[in-house]
Amino acid sequence: MTGRLRPWDAIDPLQHLAMDDLYEHDERLALLETGFGKTLVAMTAGEELRTAGVIRRPIVFAPLRVAQNTWPAERFEWEHLKNVPMVEWGGEPGSWAPSLWRDSRVLYGQRLWLEQRLPKAVDVRKRREMEARLAAITTEERRVNKAILRTEPPLAWHVTSMENIEWFCDLYPPGESPFDLWIVDETGKLARNPKSPRYKAMKKHMPLAKIRWGLNATPAPEGCEDLFGQTQIVCGPGLWGKSFYQWRMKYFTPADYQGYTWRLQLGAFDLLMADLNKVAFRAPATAYTKNATTREIEVTLPPKARAAYDEMEKTMAVELAALDMGDDLDPVVAMSEAAASQKLRQIVQGYLYEVDENGRRTVHHLHDEKTEALAQLIDSMGREPLLVAYQFDEDLENIRRIWKKVPYLGQGVSAAVVTDHIERWNKRELPVLALHPNSASHGLNLQYGGHHIAWLALPWSLDGYKQSVERIDRRGQTKPVYSHHILARDTIDQKVSAALVEKDEAQNKLIAAIRKIG
Repeated sequence: MTGRLRPWDAIDPLQHLAMDDLYEHDERLALLETGFGKTLVAMTAGEELRTAGVIRRPIVFAPLRVAQNTWPAERFEWEHLKNVPMVEWGGEPGSWAPSLWRDSRVLYGQRLWLEQRLPKAVDVRKRREMEARLAAITTEERRVNKAILRTEPPLAWHVTSMENIEWFCDLYPPGESPFDLWIVDETGKLARNPKSPRYKAMKKHMPLAKIRWGLNATPAPEGCEDLFGQTQIVCGPGLWGKSFYQWRMKYFTPADYQGYTWRLQLGAFDLLMADLNKVAFRAPATAYTKNATTREIEVTLPPKARAAYDEMEKTMAVELAALDMGDDLDPVVAMSEAAASQKLRQIVQGYLYEVDENGRRTVHHLHDEKTEALAQLIDSMGREPLLVAYQFDEDLENIRRIWKKVPYLGQGVSAAVVTDHIERWNKRELPVLALHPNSASHGLNLQYGGHHIAWLALPWSLDGYKQSVERIDRRGQTKPVYSHHILARDTIDQKVSAALVEKDEAQNKLIAAIRKIG
């Protein structure tokens, strides 16, 4: 993207300070703003440790797209990293270089597939066939895994996706992994759910590694509760104990009768920040000042859609027959307030999902207001490329009605296609590129291709929103960045927008309390 390798002198002073802090500490949570260059910082500090003989084999766990694209590509951006050896374990295991580890991961996936489907097999003959196949795969997997324990991995960096955490942690007993530097890129993404198998596996293994680093740009998008899991991964129970629930009871109090939401107790914030600063540091991306400007594009729901919205909001149900959508249609009913909220979001997008007892989904079209607003925005862009963030599958279909073969970064897109889309976008060859925040909001560099992003529907997640905008609002961007919010008047869209502002203010307060380098 730069055309040539960047020299050592191009690293700025704050990046050097961040490298020094990582180099000098065995456990660190580096909270570095998007665009700071955390991949560069961690890889440089880790490679210096490897060259000095302090470590031999670093391993990086990152979101799928980041493991596939960002970490491998960083070597070809910098002169001092061009010869860094790397084993890439991202993407489909079948695409990995031949090795015992690839064989193990393939067998692991086959075993899980059979274990999930075996209980559902009705035909006894089919079930017996699957049992025999499962036994053979399990035997072969055990043989390969035993061979792995007797085999030294290459003396190189290993980069893998978070999807492989459970498999990797099953290979080695806790504390006996041959990898001595463990790095988790985007710790918040991994630690979001304290009950997830990935988090539990990492919590059990990573604190026993020689050196542990966590990297994150948005440490607490949903509040201080987000911090516990990230510190557990990096430094184990030494900071705040083993139990999330005991920790929460100690520092938080229920904010509602059911205990769904919690708020900090008086004085708890200062105590938590004092503890966190023992293992964490932050650094702003001072070489690039964030400059995203929000622009709201409001649409008005047509009468039928407004009637459906108001009915769902009041009764948690919509009579489709009353909307002249068919006399034989049953009403669409939301079984909970959370489901009703989701239905309201669908209505403002222009459709309503109905799922029958067999799990088949029917899409009822209601209006095209947001789609038409997006079409007008695209027309007004002229030759300026536009990122379009979508939330629902039907949103992508609506985008395709405007731009028939729109390229997108989302579920089901292969690593090769993602790489091609990113390269073409950054060459300004794609007028429109759609992306889903869950698939493309972390680690991708899209700042060279454009400076506009449009939202058909805002996410509830602050992390998803900020990370998506900061794909273009980051170091290397040379133009003002605009985030276009397409909102329906007097609807749940305003509540989502206000919630994002509130969460952002809370996170900014937290970040300001974390130790700053420089």
